[in-house]
Amino acid sequence: MKKNVNDPYIAWQKFIVKHSQSVILKKLEQLIQDDGGLFKNDPAIQEFRNLSLLFRIDLLIEWGRYAEALAWLCLETELNPTNVEALAMKEQLKKQLQFITEENYVSIQNTSNNPVFNWSPVAGMRRIKAIIERDVLLPLKERELYKNFNVSIPQGLLLYGPPGCGKTFIVKRIAGLLGFKYFEVSPSTIASTYVHGTQEKIKSLFDEAAKNKPVLLFIDELEAFVPNRSRTDVSFHYQAEVNEFLVQLNNAHKNGIFVVGATNHINMIDEAIKRPGRFDKKIFVGPPDIEARIEAFKTYLKHKPQNISKWLYIAEETENYTFAEIQFVVEETARIVVSKKKTMIDLNELMKVILDNPPELSEKKLLSFALC
Repeated sequence: MKKNVNDPYIAWQKFIVKHSQSVILKKLEQLIQDDGGLFKNDPAIQEFRNLSLLFRIDLLIEWGRYAEALAWLCLETELNPTNVEALAMKEQLKKQLQFITEENYVSIQNTSNNPVFNWSPVAGMRRIKAIIERDVLLPLKERELYKNFNVSIPQGLLLYGPPGCGKTFIVKRIAGLLGFKYFEVSPSTIASTYVHGTQEKIKSLFDEAAKNKPVLLFIDELEAFVPNRSRTDVSFHYQAEVNEFLVQLNNAHKNGIFVVGATNHINMIDEAIKRPGRFDKKIFVGPPDIEARIEAFKTYLKHKPQNISKWLYIAEETENYTFAEIQFVVEETARIVVSKKKTMIDLNELMKVILDNPPELSEKKLLSFALC
């Protein structure tokens, strides 16, 4: 996807991995106060400013500075009493903080009980996480507050983008953050060789999910599950299956089911599925950003002998690499090091493999995945 040179998030990504907490917060405050100047009408600038409060709060919580995070939320809600996202996050933080004692104040930072939304081990991808918090997690966890402000509650979420970029990983973490049971299905698990057999399986799937509410129902490879009925190669029985899925999807939220779909090919999905009231929120999940790439390399190299320290340099040299490609680079480097009878993976060996294995995603290919 061609990058918007005016997008402040691109510079913000690199800034956050290079500087201390105080410098990061000071810079973020400057970005929040900046109206964008000549670019103030740019959608990317507006979106960044809209998400800036969540960036600040998430960072403070990540660093264990809970009281400071709550203070900022209190100030924001006092200045802007109709900011429903800030109100919802304040309520979530207050609910969680009452369970923190002096004894577990420090240790809680490294557990799943971290206040509000602990995305660990999903590293980086802060914009995606902030959008999910704002548009999915907060409305679902603070339903009454959103209803009071006449803000609609999302009925479903669609993640789209190239393979190997962490869509499934993100969905599993969403289920954990919501405290919902997790059901995962793919087209192969409900396919039937019998006429109308798949329709019956679709109904049974939603019936079973409803028995376990609240539940997050994750449907992978959605394009194969509900193909676009306007295509000439879509047979009649597929059209009937799409109709059945629409019926079940329309009633899912009433039955305590939050449906999340994932696809590598959003243009192949039936248009009716993508309409508001079904998959209300659509989020593009591209290759890991610079912060996520740093953590990915550290994770994949964690249990291998290595003396690498220039993590930022490596991340800057692997733009548009997917998580799968990063893992391959690490494994291939380890194999080569062993074959050379070396005892350690070093930067030179790793960079050789990186140069020999460029990312499959060109800017043109990435754009094709991003287009709705």
